[in-house]
Amino acid sequence: MRSLLWLIILFIMAVTIVVSGNYYNGNVFIVVEQTQIRINLHLFIGLIILTVVFLYVLLRLIMGVVHLPGRWTQWRVNHQRHQVETALNRAGLAFFEGRFQFAEREAERVLRNKQGHHSRALALLIAAHSADQIDDVAKRDQYLHEIAKLPEKQQLSRYLLLARSALARHDDVGAKNALQAATKINPNLTQVVKLQLRYDWEQGNPHGVLQQITKLGRADVLSDSELRSYRHWAYQRILENANDPSELKTTLKMIPAIEHESSLCVDIVKKYLQLGMYPQALKYVKKYYSLNFNPTLLLLFSQANQYSSTKEQQKSIEIAEKWLEQRPHDPHLLLLLGELSYEQKLWGKAKSYLESSLQVANNNVARLLLAKVLEHSGQQAAAEQQRNQVLATISNDDEI
Repeated sequence: MRSLLWLIILFIMAVTIVVSGNYYNGNVFIVVEQTQIRINLHLFIGLIILTVVFLYVLLRLIMGVVHLPGRWTQWRVNHQRHQVETALNRAGLAFFEGRFQFAEREAERVLRNKQGHHSRALALLIAAHSADQIDDVAKRDQYLHEIAKLPEKQQLSRYLLLARSALARHDDVGAKNALQAATKINPNLTQVVKLQLRYDWEQGNPHGVLQQITKLGRADVLSDSELRSYRHWAYQRILENANDPSELKTTLKMIPAIEHESSLCVDIVKKYLQLGMYPQALKYVKKYYSLNFNPTLLLLFSQANQYSSTKEQQKSIEIAEKWLEQRPHDPHLLLLLGELSYEQKLWGKAKSYLESSLQVANNNVARLLLAKVLEHSGQQAAAEQQRNQVLATISNDDEI
């Protein structure tokens, strides 16, 4: 726009001079001491214009020569900056493509470039992570030492790399220190939380695992199956650490109700049995078996029932018969009723349930118990036949 404006002004001035020259033809006298020179006005104006143009061109040449070193320096700086940008782009692409040696070399070019100071932090991180990927520990530590000189806010990636490397080497102290430092900078960063989750899991810290998966669950980072797996593991460890009925009671209050309906219920009943809390184990199975029909609960139910009174054992049979109404062909449930009836010396009932269980699925435990029931009923030959079938099954398995 400025060039166009100047062009218009010069054009107006030229037109003005030409028009004026047509109406005024004069001379210009130049007097130098005793010498007088007469020049035609038109020629004088032309000489002035040529002189101005010549001086302008001369001045431009002189200024060009004067500014040549500065312009050369500026061109060199711009060229180096372009080299930094190109090398940094290549390093980043190579790193994500898995070409870590090339990425480290390109990052090193950025670090050697005088104009790479603005990209130094990123180049150091790429170089350090690349060296770590190719197991060049010496170079990695060298880059990490340089990163340590940067401001604290730029240290997060360094701490993450140190934590990840320490976890891979099973260096618990190093991993703990690096994670603590990373947490101070950004405690809710996904990568920090995931590494902390891995550390807590390896250390067998169930409360820490629950805390980390809560954060990751809100961020929608872990899948539902991963969340269930970690949560189940954590609650299992908490149950294992309960050493008396009071601690177990506190633990069960902490576990969400939905977890009681999952496979965790088996661990809870086992813990009841381990602590000798047989009435609580029976009560727990009676409450939750109808919600998940886990066959393992029936085995634990039978074990706990042995320590109950005769009256309670009879109630257990009644409850199991109600379950059978819902699942009339469940071999595990039929076996349980056979065992409960056997404990109450109800030989006819036990025989009926055990035979029904064997009709649905062959089970050596049911068959051996049936042999005992037949013995008590005076059917020695039938009992011996059941034992022979068990021996035949075992022999066939050994041949295979």
